[in-house]
Amino acid sequence: MFYEAPGFLLLARGDDDSPAGCVGLRTVADGVGEVRRLFVDPTHRTGGLGRAVVRELISHAQARGIRRLVLNTLPTMAHAVEMYRSIGFTPTAPYLENPIEGVLFFELALCAS
Repeated sequence: MFYEAPGFLLLARGDDDSPAGCVGLRTVADGVGEVRRLFVDPTHRTGGLGRAVVRELISHAQARGIRRLVLNTLPTMAHAVEMYRSIGFTPTAPYLENPIEGVLFFELALCAS
């Protein structure tokens, strides 16, 4: 299973209880989780939902013993890159092979809970 424990998938709902966004965490090594598939519906993109979902992911990851988060994104996803950096993600070496030219890799060390 792609998101098997301690991995997980979070779903954010809008005020009308409709799906508004999601993010997943996939375990890639002991104590290392990969942030996957962050998506916020375009109608919910100006209220900080993406940041809130990532912060919730960080909290859940720490509670499950994840000590380091990694992710990859494209430079064309400028708002996402800016958000990840503002949360504390820093550039890192590639942790997997990616066939897409110019992919950016980030990491975030988590405090033990």
